[in-house]
This record gives sequence, structure tokens and C-alpha cells, in this order.
Amino acid sequence: MTTDMERAFYASDPAWDGRFVAAVRTTGIFCRPSCRARKPLPRNVEYLADPSAARAAGYRACLRCQPEVSTTVTLRDVETPIGRMTIGVTDSAVVLCDFSERPMMAAQLASVRRRIGPTAYGDAPLLDRVEDQLREYFAGARVDFDLPLDMPGSAFQERVWAELRRIPYGETISYRELAGRVDAGGAFRAIGRANGSNRLAIIVPCHRVIATGGGLGGYGGGLPAKRRLLDLEAARA
Repeated sequence: MTTDMERAFYASDPAWDGRFVAAVRTTGIFCRPSCRARKPLPRNVEYLADPSAARAAGYRACLRCQPEVSTTVTLRDVETPIGRMTIGVTDSAVVLCDFSERPMMAAQLASVRRRIGPTAYGDAPLLDRVEDQLREYFAGARVDFDLPLDMPGSAFQERVWAELRRIPYGETISYRELAGRVDAGGAFRAIGRANGSNRLAIIVPCHRVIATGGGLGGYGGGLPAKRRLLDLEAARA
């Protein structure tokens, strides 16, 4: 087990956050596994069960990765007309809604673990609420989602994601127009990457951004899913 923890710590693997902490004898600091600070020599590290154990052993928390600040994210897989989606919530907010089988899903989960906290499948009232609103959306009975959201990212990502939420139901804009709205100039690839990193598909409607010439552009859930979402909204708008 120690070998696994050492491997996870030196790989800064967020999948192990919440499962142990790494305490550095030479600095007296303990970190979460995903900490990006410069790694110490292996002989100077001991692995402890949790922050309480590290505190009891005389260590103090890392100011960079803040190992004592961690919120569990509860996950659920749900079936939708455009494929299976994985949704995730904390006690107070929705933090994930994405296509379970998209190639980038592992990276999305890693981002959630790094920025919010460890993940585990389970039940939560807010999961029921998300599932109900998704069902209403696909039935054509909902045009806006009434959910508390938490989607921390880089400053640029957060500007893009905030702008996505301003695109009205049934309407589309181009990547070029989106870049203009967030003062990104001609950084269309950066806009595309920020769109692709959106962890709240449908709820934060990145599917409403299309290519300048009217083509679909890209979509994490696949172009057939994007086409169905746009057709659904156009028919109900």
C-alpha cells in the first residue's frame, strides 16, 4: 500500500485525494496526494491516514494544496436520450454533469478531485433534483436549470463558462463571437478548449456554440448529441 501511495504522491494523482496525506519530515508540512509543489526526497516522506493523524504527529497543513479543505463529491450515472451522463454534487452545489463515455471524462473527474474534493458514488437529494431537471429538459418542459452550481477553473475558463450561461435557450453563437464577448481576440482554440473543459454539459450550454460558417464545430458528447440538443431547443423555442 505504501508503494501505491508513494506512486500516487509523486504523480500528483488527484484520484487519491482523501485517501491519505503525505507528510514531509524536513519541512514539517503535510500535503494531499495531488499537491503540485516540488516533491521532496522519498526518504523524507511518511504517509498518514488523514489530516488529523498528520496534525497529531506534529505536522502543519500545506498552504498551497490545503489538505484540510476537502468536500466529498457524490456521483451518479444517469441515462439520457443522448447517452449516459455522470452527475456529481456536493452538499450545496452541482459540480459535474458530463458524458460518461467521452474520452476526456477521466480528466474531468481529476479536475473535480483536484479543485473540489474526493469522489464517491452514492445518493444525495441534490442528485435527484439534477436528474429531475434533466428529464424535464429532454421532455421539452424546461428551458432553464434552477440549480446551485460550483465550477472553479482558471480565470479564463470561468469567463468563458459565465458567458455560455448567457446564451438564451434555442439560440446559438459562433466561437468567434464567444471570443469577442470574453475579450479573447482571435484565440479561438483557447475558446474551444475552455468549451471542452466545461464540466456541466447541458446545464452550462456549451452546445450552443457553433462554427462561424454554421457547422456544428466540436462537442465532448459527440456531434450527434450536439445536433439533437440544438434540434430539441429549436423545436421548443
